[in-house]
Amino acid sequence: MYFPLFIDLSQKNILVVGAGTIAARRIRTLCGFAGTITVCAPQMRPEIRELSEKYPIRLLEERYTEKLLDTADLVLAATDDRELNRKIVTAAKERKIPANSCSEKELCDFYFPSIVTKDGLVIGLTASGTDHGLVKRTRMELEEYLGK
Repeated sequence: MYFPLFIDLSQKNILVVGAGTIAARRIRTLCGFAGTITVCAPQMRPEIRELSEKYPIRLLEERYTEKLLDTADLVLAATDDRELNRKIVTAAKERKIPANSCSEKELCDFYFPSIVTKDGLVIGLTASGTDHGLVKRTRMELEEYLGK
C-alpha cells in the first residue's frame, strides 16, 4: 500500500510524455493543482490542445528525449509504448525525480489517484493499482454524496 501524501504542485514543473486517453485524463486532473505542465508527444489530442488554452500547459509536438527531464520535478510516462515508458521512468529515477508509468505499476514511485474536489475539500482515492473499478465506483458515490 502507498501512503497518501498531499503536495503543493503550484510551483512544480510536471512532464507528461504521451498524449493519449490516459495522459489527457491525468492532465485534466492536474490542471487544478499544477504550476506548469509540459506535454511531449508527436501528436496531441484535441482535448489536450483545448486545456492548453485555459491552463499553463506547454505543448511539445516531438518525440521524447532525456533532455526534457532537466527541468522536471515530476514525471508521468503515459505513452502506448511500454518500453519507452520504462526508459522514461528509469531515467527520471536516476535523476531522483518521482515518476509514474501508466503501463507498469511496479515502476511507479507514486500512484495517480482518482480525485474528488468540492469547496476546497480534496479527496484522493486509490486501490494501490489493484481495482480501478472499485476506485471509480467510490469516486462516483463520493461525488453524489457531496452533490457534485
